[in-house]
Amino acid sequence: MNMTSRPRRHPDAVYKIVDDEALIVVPGSDAQHLVLNVVGARAWELMDGDHDLKSISEQLTMEFDVDLDEAGRDLNELIADLQEHGAMDTTTN
Repeated sequence: MNMTSRPRRHPDAVYKIVDDEALIVVPGSDAQHLVLNVVGARAWELMDGDHDLKSISEQLTMEFDVDLDEAGRDLNELIADLQEHGAMDTTTN
């Protein structure tokens, strides 16, 4: 994804933040549930279709000890993993 892409959680995905981690369930997906660490959980919250990758990466650098390049790479890896498990809306926006 490029930095102007606006990732969006799958509309059927249900999630809850517990102890700074996200527990995600996507009905009908192969994965029974996904667990994201505190950084992944924050990224997940920002994947609402309104924030682009650049703004999400910038927000993560402000909240966590990570530089912008690393945040962008990690975010792309996270999105690829979430897509693989059916947790992302794949329609273009």
